[in-house]
Amino acid sequence: MTKINRTLKLLLLSIIIMLLPTGCWGARETDQMAYILVMGIDKGQNNLVEVTFQIAKPQNIGGGEGGGGGQGANTEIVSVEAASLFGALQLANAFVSRELTFIHNKVVIVSEDIAREGMSKYINPLVRSREIRRTTFLMVSKGKARDFIEKNKPVLDRNPSRQFETLMQGNFITGIIPYGTIHEFYINIKSPGSEPFTNLVGVQKEGEPGSKKQGGDDKIMNEVAYLPGEIPRKGGNKIEVIGLAAFRSDKLAGFLNGAETRYHQMVTGRFRSAIFTFPDPQRDDRKNIIVMEIKKGSNPTVKVTLTGDKPLIEVNLVLEGEIVSIQSGINYEATDKIGELQSNIERLISGEVLKVIRKTQQEFKSDIFGFGEYTRQYFWVWKEWEKFDWLKRYPEAEVKVTTSLAIRRTGLMTKTVPTHSGWGE
Repeated sequence: MTKINRTLKLLLLSIIIMLLPTGCWGARETDQMAYILVMGIDKGQNNLVEVTFQIAKPQNIGGGEGGGGGQGANTEIVSVEAASLFGALQLANAFVSRELTFIHNKVVIVSEDIAREGMSKYINPLVRSREIRRTTFLMVSKGKARDFIEKNKPVLDRNPSRQFETLMQGNFITGIIPYGTIHEFYINIKSPGSEPFTNLVGVQKEGEPGSKKQGGDDKIMNEVAYLPGEIPRKGGNKIEVIGLAAFRSDKLAGFLNGAETRYHQMVTGRFRSAIFTFPDPQRDDRKNIIVMEIKKGSNPTVKVTLTGDKPLIEVNLVLEGEIVSIQSGINYEATDKIGELQSNIERLISGEVLKVIRKTQQEFKSDIFGFGEYTRQYFWVWKEWEKFDWLKRYPEAEVKVTTSLAIRRTGLMTKTVPTHSGWGE
């Protein structure tokens, strides 16, 4: 009986608590808010920074009545100079009729000038903010961030947030776009075993489309070796998202183009699939190419050895391939030739990956691959690992790269037959 009474008392108390009036003192109505979708950070002329806010117009962003066409009808772009990011936000509230909020912000774009000066003082407030998600995309713009935001005219997506979410999915189908967030950048700044990197963006250059200056095998292998503003194209949106911005500590150290970014993602295990073009191993004229879809077979194996005079980094990539095109007509699907094709592509990929790693060692002096994380096993405590100072030893490390490729599929053809020649002569 005592247990029943106690239960009834607890139930009665719970009902009373539920019926008590509650207050939502921090609640804000949606029609009182102005939602910042994209934020850009540039160097200011009269103050420390110029901050650009791209603000949604709620009545238009969903494509409702009065939406019009193009981005201009959907968002408003304003810029403010101030001593800090949130100081600029406060000043913007002086002329924006609604209270600005970051709760729907998806992208932070930082100019190249700001990135070269150092990112720590800007990352810290972003990470500390209660409104900005750590999953927010972080991008470095070649040129001013404001110019990038102003010239971004989405063609297929009305909402800029949705547009960038879709663009970032290109990471899974092309490999030329890394998936950089505020959280990942912050973690890599703090780690003794890795350096940060993030997405690289820019605006299409005026005038003639850009072009590569490589020749021979380099031109074939580096089919996507472009930085933002260099893609030879016409039409479409003026902005371009391709390549990677590499940092040494919190300062910008250099760029990887689209082709180099794919190899970086292979080593870090982020790579999923992409279309590659290779020179035909049995044709010296380089006019015939082999196109193949390369997919990740399994996660790469990375081993770092510290027992010798220099650190030794060993990388083994496991990939799968599907033949898309063989222009020469050679029957590489045959059992006596498919092995030759696999070996040739393995050698080419290993060589390109090694070039990218050496570029980060010699030019950037930055371990954006995170090889230093594999050295933890040699140290008992964190302070010993920090004292080892891997990031200073990384440039002198020896590197070995091996690739294992298995051509699993040949499309809808099991045999390539050369085209007949001489007919009609």
